[in-house]
Amino acid sequence: MKYMLITGASSGIGFQTFSKCFINNIYPIAIIRNEKSFKDNIINQNLENKEFSTIYCDLEDISSVENLVKEVKKITKKIDHLVLNAGFIETSAALMTTKSNIEKHLNINFVSQVLIAQSISKSFFIKQRKGTIVAVSSSAAIDANEARMAYSASKSALSTAIRVLSKELGKINIRANIVAPGLTDTKLMKNSTQPDQINKFINELSIKRLGRADEIANLIHFLSSDDSSFITGQVISIDGGIR
Repeated sequence: MKYMLITGASSGIGFQTFSKCFINNIYPIAIIRNEKSFKDNIINQNLENKEFSTIYCDLEDISSVENLVKEVKKITKKIDHLVLNAGFIETSAALMTTKSNIEKHLNINFVSQVLIAQSISKSFFIKQRKGTIVAVSSSAAIDANEARMAYSASKSALSTAIRVLSKELGKINIRANIVAPGLTDTKLMKNSTQPDQINKFINELSIKRLGRADEIANLIHFLSSDDSSFITGQVISIDGGIR
């Protein structure tokens, strides 16, 4: 049995990644903050009788992040796959973006994710001499979309950090990749994007629709699997053909 640790597993892409573990014979450990959302999704997808574990973690609280490995070790002695999916977005014009807004984006989308990648690598992957990391970035990190300065910068920082890790850890068979979704049909996206912006965005795509969370999850599982054993250090766009 392989084990996958997933941040931001309460809903959206994270939950779809979590649910696909059961199809792929992987034991999922869900890192969650919104317990109600997670439980509602478990019920809606009839997963109550499946075997999994959950760990509560507040990614704005560094002590909570630093305690994560201890909680993981209570569940398993090995981790095969790490998925860094947790994300925060609050839009604002670049000149109106406050210091606290920038710091919150960086703490959740970058700092906490890198600390988790470091601790899981040191506690599990290096000893095993094997493991995979998949980070969920965003097309915004590439396209620098309006009103998303802090979000784009935090996701861009995450992408770069994971690529550096891929170069340092590849020699001991630890792979690290990044997926960069475009607009995806999730609650997070709808809460941060106006309907007219969504329609305009779709009209500019080659495939004229929103992405689905399960499509992103499929790519995450591919990059975590041995089917992608020669892929590392890549930022893979899954956006319907933005450019």
